[in-house]
Amino acid sequence: MRMKGYLSACMAVTLALSAALPVYGAVGPGQTGISIPEGMTEEKWNKLQDQTIEFDELSDRVRYFNPDLQNIADSAGNEKSNQQYVYDELKIYIRDLNDNTKSMEDSGDISSEEGLKKYMELKTTVMILEKGADTLNKVIKRIDSGINKNVDRYSKTFSSAVSQIMIGYNSALANREMIQKMLDVSKAGFEAQSISFQQGMATEADVLAANKGVLEAQASLEQLNNTIDGLKRSLCLMTGYSADAEIQIGEVPQLELSFISSLNLEADTANAVGNNYDLIEKRRSASGQTTTGVKNKAAGLSEEEQTITVTMQAYYQGILQGKSAYDAACTAYDKAVLEKDKADRSYQLGMVSRLGHLQAQMAFLQAEGAKQSAYNTLYQAYDTYQWAVNGIIADSGQ
Repeated sequence: MRMKGYLSACMAVTLALSAALPVYGAVGPGQTGISIPEGMTEEKWNKLQDQTIEFDELSDRVRYFNPDLQNIADSAGNEKSNQQYVYDELKIYIRDLNDNTKSMEDSGDISSEEGLKKYMELKTTVMILEKGADTLNKVIKRIDSGINKNVDRYSKTFSSAVSQIMIGYNSALANREMIQKMLDVSKAGFEAQSISFQQGMATEADVLAANKGVLEAQASLEQLNNTIDGLKRSLCLMTGYSADAEIQIGEVPQLELSFISSLNLEADTANAVGNNYDLIEKRRSASGQTTTGVKNKAAGLSEEEQTITVTMQAYYQGILQGKSAYDAACTAYDKAVLEKDKADRSYQLGMVSRLGHLQAQMAFLQAEGAKQSAYNTLYQAYDTYQWAVNGIIADSGQ
C-alpha cells in the first residue's frame, strides 16, 4: 500500500468520526442525568436539588444546572470528545500499521526490493501519523484547559448576576408587608371618610381622595408583586428550574459586620487585578512582536489596571456608605418598635382608633422594611466587592 493511500484513508476516518458524536442537552435539578461531581458529598448534592434555593447554593446551582452554562460546557465538551475519539482511533490505526511492519520483518518480506519499498512506506506513514497524533493530543489538552477556564469564568459571571437577583428579590419581599398594610390603612381611611360623608362631616372630594389612595395602594402592591414574581422566575431559570417552579427562596446571609474593619483594600485590589479575566486574556494576547506593539500593550494593560483600582475604591466606599445607611435604619427601626408598642397598648385601652392603630403598624413595617432593604444594599455592596476580587466586575461586561 502506498503512503498516499494511507493518508487518504486516515483523512476519511477523521472526517467521519468528527461528526459521529451526539450533542447532549443540559439536565436540571431533580433529574438524574448528572452524576455527583467529584469532591461533593451525596448529602450536599441531594440538598442542592431540593425545592429550596439557598444563597450559599447559588454558585453550585449555576455551575451544574444553568442551561446557558451547560450549553457552553457541552459545546466545548463535544469538541473535545470528537477530537479524543479521533485520537483514540488514530492510535489504534497506528498500532495496526506497526503490527503490519512487524509482520513484514518476521516474515522476511523485506528481503525483496518490492517488499522493502512497502516496508519503508509503512514506516514513513507511521512516523507521519504519530506526529499528527502528538499534535492532536496537544490540541485536546488545550481544549480541555480552555473548557475549564471558560466554564469557570462564565460560572462566576452568571453566579454574580444570580446573587444580585436574589438580593433584589429579598429586598422587594421585605417591602411587600408594608405595602399591604398601606392598602389596609387606605381602605380604613376610605371607610371612615365614607361614614363621615354620610353624616355630613366630610365632603365628596374627601371621599374621592380617600378612594384614590386605595387605588394607588392597590397599584403599588400589584406592581411590587409583579416585580417579586419576575425576580423569582429569573432566579429559577438561572438556577436550572422551570420559570414557574414551586420553590422556596432563602434569605440573604447575615454578615458579621466587623468584617468591614478587616478588609484590606490594597491587597484585595491586587487580587482583583490579578484575577480579572479580561486582563488575563489581554496579558496573553500577542503584541505584534514590535517595539510599538509591546508599548501599546503595556499601556493598555496599565490603563485597565488603573480602572480596576478605581472601581475597587468605589466598591469599598459603597460598603462604607451601606454600613452607615444600615446603622441609621437600625436606629430608626428601634424607635419604630417603641412607637408600635405604645400604639398597641393605647389601642388595647381604647385610646387609639383602628385607623390610628393601622397607621402606627404601617410606620413600624415601613421602618422594618427600610432596615432590611438597607441591610440588603450593604450585602449587595459586599457581594459586588468580593466578586471583583475574584475577577468578575459586572460593569466591565464580563
